[in-house]
Amino acid sequence: MQAIQEGLLKVDPGLMLWTVITFVILVLLLWKTAWKPVVEALDSRAEKVRNDLEAADRNRLEAEKLLAQHKEMMDNARSEAARIISEGKAEADKLKDEIIAKASSDAKSLSDKVKREIEVAKDKALSDIKAEVVTLSTEIASKIISKNLNPDDQKDLVEKTLNKIETVQ
Repeated sequence: MQAIQEGLLKVDPGLMLWTVITFVILVLLLWKTAWKPVVEALDSRAEKVRNDLEAADRNRLEAEKLLAQHKEMMDNARSEAARIISEGKAEADKLKDEIIAKASSDAKSLSDKVKREIEVAKDKALSDIKAEVVTLSTEIASKIISKNLNPDDQKDLVEKTLNKIETVQ
């Protein structure tokens, strides 16, 4: 309380003069020694921040450009893959059709060959049967001629020959 009574806010001209002189000397000393390095440090820091921002902007533009190129390459790759798949399917369908046509042709030619072989075998069997009939007929005729047969013997001989023919067939 005593400070209030004596006047804490009381202005003392001598103290004020020395405070102003000390402040001016301190500002001059700081101006000569610290101001330049502080300003240079702030300027260099501002320049570094500006350069970093510019570099970041350049990098962002470069990244956007690369992204656009990447997207274009991906689109090209997709369209190329779709084209290759389409060509592969078309080629596979064509190959399938060729295989089916060849198999059908081979089956028809094999069927025709088998039919011809069956006809040949049938013709051979018929000619063998005819030859056997001729042989049997000749045997019957020679037996009939060599021996005078009565009607019962002739009938018996014809039945035996017919049985022989049936077994051959």
